[in-house]
Amino acid sequence: MIGIHPIHRKMAWITWMSMNQDGKIKLDEVAIQMLKPLLKQNLMMIQRLDELKSLSYQAYLAGENEWQKDIRTRIEALEKDLFEV
Repeated sequence: MIGIHPIHRKMAWITWMSMNQDGKIKLDEVAIQMLKPLLKQNLMMIQRLDELKSLSYQAYLAGENEWQKDIRTRIEALEKDLFEV
């Protein structure tokens, strides 16, 4: 089963509510204000995940297996949190 993070589900709901009968998206000010914090949260999650993956690669290159294992554990925990089942 593929999970969807609650932030992405909320963004999808706001987008769906902003669609007209022709399927075109028209975001009013209320929808934009609702999306802004969700977009920021999404950005922060992706940035953190990318930072950890980059750090894991650096640990790999340095041959720091325990450090890399610790980072991978953090990545796995974050990825688990990214999806609701």
